[in-house]
Amino acid sequence: MRRSLERKRGPLHWAVVAMLGALLVPAGSTAECVSGTSVAVPTPGDPLGDWKYCVTASWDLGGYALSYLDVVLGLGECPCVCESFPFGAADTAGTSSAETSAMGPVTYRALFECKDDRSLPENDGPRVRFEHGQGGPEPGVSGSGAFCFYSDWPPVPASSSDARLVVKHGRQRCEGELIGDLPGCSCLATSTRSTTWGRTKAIFR
Repeated sequence: MRRSLERKRGPLHWAVVAMLGALLVPAGSTAECVSGTSVAVPTPGDPLGDWKYCVTASWDLGGYALSYLDVVLGLGECPCVCESFPFGAADTAGTSSAETSAMGPVTYRALFECKDDRSLPENDGPRVRFEHGQGGPEPGVSGSGAFCFYSDWPPVPASSSDARLVVKHGRQRCEGELIGDLPGCSCLATSTRSTTWGRTKAIFR
């Protein structure tokens, strides 16, 4: 009887087993599909901020191309961050490799977001989002880039909080490790900078 059962497990049986196994893997669950390092450089007197934070990141998504990259700041417990986070960015806040090398670099703008992302079920908290420009070169499924923003808040080690990188690709998302320095919560600090900086991009959603 046992041999009879084994003979019935033909190609169709194993195809069904493989399909069921694939369905058990959550969408966008690729381990370490993105990773990066953040470096803080003091920029005293710069109208965009006293500190420049630059993240070098690389990704390999294995499916859809990158839609945007979020630097999750790990400031979810900071009581004043949504109202008082001093944020600045140049018009071109990031560049990355394109889908093909012949297309040239992809350029990004930076936005500060504090509320939940309605397009994704997870709550990532305060984050800086880097979106690539429309109509130009687009990022590929895999690539790397450098992404920068400014803040008056001085740095703390990213590893001391829930800071991380999050990538959206298609309707999926994945996240990975971010090490280095990011702005720390500085609610007692005050800023006298004008909110009309020509190059500053600060969007609260």
